[in-house]
Amino acid sequence: MKKAILLLIIAAGLSSANAQMYNYLGNHVILNMEGYFSPAWMNPNPVSSGWDAGRGTKRYFGLNYFLSPSVELIAWKKGTVGAGYNYFNSPFIGTDERVKVLNGDWGYYDYGELNGNVTAHGFNVYYKQYLGDGFAPLGHHLKFTFDGFFYHYRMDSTVAVVPNGVSYDELPSVMENKGSLFGLKVEYGYDFVMLNRLKLSLGASIGTTFGGYRVPCNRIRDELPMFDIGPRSDKPIYFDDHARGRILGAYWFGIKLGIGFIAF
Repeated sequence: MKKAILLLIIAAGLSSANAQMYNYLGNHVILNMEGYFSPAWMNPNPVSSGWDAGRGTKRYFGLNYFLSPSVELIAWKKGTVGAGYNYFNSPFIGTDERVKVLNGDWGYYDYGELNGNVTAHGFNVYYKQYLGDGFAPLGHHLKFTFDGFFYHYRMDSTVAVVPNGVSYDELPSVMENKGSLFGLKVEYGYDFVMLNRLKLSLGASIGTTFGGYRVPCNRIRDELPMFDIGPRSDKPIYFDDHARGRILGAYWFGIKLGIGFIAF
């Protein structure tokens, strides 16, 4: 009888241990706040644009960032799923053949650069697979994410511009407009838990958006002639292309820092 009771206690203990691993101490909902950061060597960015520093300092020490709060669920002992919100904001510089820009005493000229700003709100959904001896939500992992961005760009309205090939009624939609852009990225990272509730996360990601390549490709061709191969597109480049390229430039690589709370 005593042996049977002992065996039942051991079996119950093992079952409880497995349940705790599967749900992490009985909990399986995690609230996260994550940020993805990348260097902005080729572009203006929201971090360094306000610095009282030289152009080189702004260029090489500024950062792009995405903010992504999310809710994560432990789906099984080796994986989690989650969904969250995306936020991105950045200045950019763009040209558009549909406007002419006033250049001081020289009058209006084509392809003048204007300062602009793009803000994007969106969503993300992801699956995280824990590797090796790790189990959700601890250890090394691969994270596969689908992102959506609904952006709004606005060009500097303090600089005098006139329409070029469009009417004055169409000019406001050239200077300010909206769009959407989607992307996929994969991340390698590491999660660890403190005090059974606080989750810290580090990682690095690479990915791509489904669009936004026209401006970066033209820039590469202009700065690196060895890549100037094949015919160029006859399609003109607009402010919208610069805004989409700005999101891509910040998205393709990122270093993630995250903090989470294992709620229940």
